[in-house]
Amino acid sequence: MRFGKRFVAIAVAGLVVAATGMVAVPAGATAHRAKLPKCPLSALDKAKGTVEITMWHSMPQANEETLQKLADEFNSSQDKVHVNLVNTISYDETITKYVAGLSTGDLPDVAQIGDGDTQTMIDTQSILPAQSCVKADKFDLSGHLKRVVDYYTVNKVLYSMPFNVSGQVLYYDQNGFTAAGLDPNKPPTTLDEVMEASQAIVDKGVAPAGYGLKIEPGLLEQWISKAGKPYVDNNNGRSGRANKTLFNNKTGLEIFTWMKAMVDKGLATTNSDEGATVYDNLLGIGNGTHVMTTDTSASLGTIDQFLSSGQYPNIKLGVAPMPGPNAKNGGVNVDGASLWIVNKSTPEKQAAAWEWAKFLNSEEAQATWAAGTGYLPIVEAAAQSPEVQALWARLPGYKVAYDQLVNGPSNIATAGPVIGDYTGVQNAVREAWQRMLSGGSAKAALKEASQNADAAMQQYNSRVGG
Repeated sequence: MRFGKRFVAIAVAGLVVAATGMVAVPAGATAHRAKLPKCPLSALDKAKGTVEITMWHSMPQANEETLQKLADEFNSSQDKVHVNLVNTISYDETITKYVAGLSTGDLPDVAQIGDGDTQTMIDTQSILPAQSCVKADKFDLSGHLKRVVDYYTVNKVLYSMPFNVSGQVLYYDQNGFTAAGLDPNKPPTTLDEVMEASQAIVDKGVAPAGYGLKIEPGLLEQWISKAGKPYVDNNNGRSGRANKTLFNNKTGLEIFTWMKAMVDKGLATTNSDEGATVYDNLLGIGNGTHVMTTDTSASLGTIDQFLSSGQYPNIKLGVAPMPGPNAKNGGVNVDGASLWIVNKSTPEKQAAAWEWAKFLNSEEAQATWAAGTGYLPIVEAAAQSPEVQALWARLPGYKVAYDQLVNGPSNIATAGPVIGDYTGVQNAVREAWQRMLSGGSAKAALKEASQNADAAMQQYNSRVGG
């Protein structure tokens, strides 16, 4: 099992926590039922002058421009709070930098953290739960997409405020479908149909392969959810600490077997979710390497820019819901990141951070954010705004991930897993896949992924006292 820099940083932070006498979070549901701390709303009213706060984020250029636009609007709308944005490059870099900052004191007032690191952030005990401020400010979340609020709620506590939400979708070249004798208006809805379409694409000589398969462990979470099953135990880690994966079953074997068959039959190209090849599955559609792939809807803005540049004049991009196992009772998980208020800041900075998070969750800000980036509007009224409606009318593909999310079932499976050492679990899946696609068996790879992922979670839980 490979342990990346995030694992090392988190392990070091665990030692720091122990050395400073902080109490580790115990295992089980009681870990999330401690009395909520108070949100110091009044501290902002008592503060003299403007309260400066810093937000760490990891948005690329186009999305960063929209975020800066929102910050400028917020800063100019009042004189109590001024937000400074700091780009920390990626979700991985952000959590690594954040955990390291627990010992150095180099922490922001607000951190945009990827959805997979929810358990890690809870365990740092360095955050003011958003629920505290929602309660103190009587902030109404009824207009938010329930699926999104539920995703960041663990055992009835909303720990972070939702912000940028995306979803996994199928990208495909409609012209390539037509050339292969496929109906571009009826894209695949299941993994078996992806294989059938890929075979037609190869047989017709449209492309060397039909599908671009990114070795992205998060896809396994989505496919398991699409099958209507939880990824880990204890209600997907939401009623108690996750200790064991639940994907070593018939559904998991079906997914692993499908992946191996796609590659062995020459129907899929593969690329890593890390390093220089991370976008090859998307670029491959334009380059003619393959005709389909699955990736995040957050890429739509960048893809739109590429297509508008005329670099790929023969591509007519189609966007469809994410295909999954043949089961019909599941839905996708929420993708993206959320806003965490840091409790190491002064009370007035915590109150200021809440004002900023609240602003980003307003109807107006969410409409601006969705229209400027392609992320999903998480406030229902924002989805009906003229700017979002205009975007969806001009580029209907932007609406696919939104419809997929709001029309999908809401249950423990689609709530998504809350996992300690999320990176270790992903590494276990990734490495098992790599060995399988290099000649190993699907059954052995599934067992290996499950066992090593379990070990990663259990080692993490042991370190933090769970």
